[in-house]
Amino acid sequence: MQLTELHLDAIAELLNIGMGQATDSLSQILNEEVKLSVPSVQLLSRVSAANNIDNGKAIPIVAVKQHFDGPFWGDALLLFPQNKSLELVQAIVKERVSQEELLELEQDALNEIGNIILTSCLSSLGNILTHEVISSVPSFISGPAIKIINDTGKDEEDVVMFLRMDFELHIKDIYGYVAFILEVAAVERFKESIDKYIGLI
Repeated sequence: MQLTELHLDAIAELLNIGMGQATDSLSQILNEEVKLSVPSVQLLSRVSAANNIDNGKAIPIVAVKQHFDGPFWGDALLLFPQNKSLELVQAIVKERVSQEELLELEQDALNEIGNIILTSCLSSLGNILTHEVISSVPSFISGPAIKIINDTGKDEEDVVMFLRMDFELHIKDIYGYVAFILEVAAVERFKESIDKYIGLI
């Protein structure tokens, strides 16, 4: 599987547009600017993708995962280190509440945020590439990064396309990541869509 520099630039542009629209919604909810990193696109094994998220430290991660289907398919993930997820829930709630109450609210609050961000980003990608992308209901997962990325029990050495974009709320010191995981068969179809987008087909 080879991706040219042109492909990588086009994918980065698509992620920038999609995540820019998605994080506008988050900015409005929190009344704070959300800063985005430069997107990264890599072909990795699932275990290497997990190490990319937690730097190999096996720190607790919480995530909202949303499967998507269409001309290409895969999983979209909104990920946070566990301590940062509770800070985000606190920022959403706005009123000061106890740690126990935050834990009770965490799953519903993050599912709602994940649905807003991931669905918005996927819809943007679909619109730009002129394809319908259908998203599943989001699910909440917590644990080590490898469990989150590989919760379907597939081979950890399977090669996947790993698209990652970090975001940060500077004032509140909250950060997280959005990642998309596409298996090789889906990457071929995604590449065809990119070829049409950049005029190679």
